[in-house]
Amino acid sequence: MTIRLTGTEDFGEFCKDVQFNDYEGKAELSTWFGQSSFRWTFLRHNLELVICENEFSQPVIVEHQQHDLPFLVSKFFLFGGVRTVTPHVPGVSEDYEEVAGYNYLFFLHDIREFEHHTPNQRAQQISIYWNADLLSSFQSSFEQLPTLLVQLRENPIPQRFHQPLGVTTPTMQLLLRQILQCPYRETLRQMYLEAKVLELLVLQIAQWGENNQVLQRSQFFRADEIERLHHAKAILNQTLPHPPSLLDLASQIGLNDFKLKRGFREVFGTTVLGYVQSLRLEQAKQLLIETNLTIAEIAYQVGYESISHFGYLFKRQFGITPREYRKQKGL
Repeated sequence: MTIRLTGTEDFGEFCKDVQFNDYEGKAELSTWFGQSSFRWTFLRHNLELVICENEFSQPVIVEHQQHDLPFLVSKFFLFGGVRTVTPHVPGVSEDYEEVAGYNYLFFLHDIREFEHHTPNQRAQQISIYWNADLLSSFQSSFEQLPTLLVQLRENPIPQRFHQPLGVTTPTMQLLLRQILQCPYRETLRQMYLEAKVLELLVLQIAQWGENNQVLQRSQFFRADEIERLHHAKAILNQTLPHPPSLLDLASQIGLNDFKLKRGFREVFGTTVLGYVQSLRLEQAKQLLIETNLTIAEIAYQVGYESISHFGYLFKRQFGITPREYRKQKGL
C-alpha cells in the first residue's frame, strides 16, 4: 500500500512532539506506517541547518510545493536515499535519485515535486539552506566560482538547477559527524555549527569547481558519465573487502568496462585496482591506530587473505611495515 502525503498539512497531523525557540527546534512524527524526525538550527548569514531522519514500513510519496524563496540547498545523504519526480521543470531532470554517500546542491524555487521513499530503509540527511548573497559578504573576485552560482547571485530571475556533485569526501564525512555529535549548547553550539556549515559549503563549491575542470579537460566523457564514475567509486567504498569485478561494476553503473577503466585513469588519476588497493591500505592504517585487532585480522578485514602480501603492499605504499607503523604510533 502506497501512502501519499501532501507537504506540511499531512505531516502536521502526525506530529507528536514539536519544540522550538528563536534559533532552533525539533519535530518528531509518529505514524502507523513509520517514524520521522526533523531538527533545525538557524545560524547567522541566513544559514539554516536541518537534520532529517525517517524510516517507513510502507512506500511513501510526499508532495512538496516549493515556494518562491531564494534559497540554495546543500544536501548530504548519510543513509538511505530518495527518488524525486519534478514534472515539467525546465533544466531539471523529471526523475532523479539522491543516495547515501553523495552530496547535492540545488536551487528549485516555486516548483511542485514528489518524493518517493522506499519502505524499510533508514534515511538520514543533513541539509543546509543558504542564500547566494552569502558569497557577497566576502570581499573577493567571483571568477573561480561555478557559473550557475555567479548567475544566481547576479540574475533577478535565477535559473533553477539540481547539481549532483559526486561522492561525499572523507573530510566532508568528518564534518557531518561533528555536526551530529556537537558537544556544545546555546551560543557555543551556534558558533560551532556555523563554522562546520561554512567549511562544508567551501568543500562542496570547491568540489563543483574541480568537477568542471575535469569536464573541460575531458574530450571523451559526458557529464552524466562522469557522475556514473563517481557512483562506481562510491560502490567500491561500500564493498571494500569484496568489491565487484570490473564487468559487474561496469554493469551496475551503466558503462562498458573500457569506459570504466579509462574513466578511472582520466577522472581519478588511477586504475580501479589501484584505487581499491589505496583505499584498503588507508583503512588498514586507521584500524592499526584505532583498534586492538591483530595484523592478520586487519588484513582480512580490508580484503587481504595473505598477511605477507598485505605487509608487502603496506610497506611499498608507506615505507614501513604494519607492525612498525603501530609501534611508531605508540600502540
